[in-house]
Amino acid sequence: MVTVHDLRAYVGAGASVTDQTLQQDLDAARALIAATVGPYDVPEVILDEVTLGVGFELWSRRAAPSGMTQFASVDGTPARMYRDPLTAYYAILGKYVPSGV
Repeated sequence: MVTVHDLRAYVGAGASVTDQTLQQDLDAARALIAATVGPYDVPEVILDEVTLGVGFELWSRRAAPSGMTQFASVDGTPARMYRDPLTAYYAILGKYVPSGV
């Protein structure tokens, strides 16, 4: 199970970022993932990786509240962040969770 310490290391958060802030992102990530996975079994190693990724997406939004960010781009081109923090992880979870309506 992912801890606040794990998320701090993953996102590279400095000492100025409180554990409470990271815990909020971690709790939100877990809630979003649980709602997506539902009753299906997903290996813990996969859940941990997705939790870190979604936690990072949520944490990154604090630095880019308008949804635009720039990741050390040489040309300075801004990139839009996903509106749904799970977007990059649906394909991974889809191997374990059936999709459809």
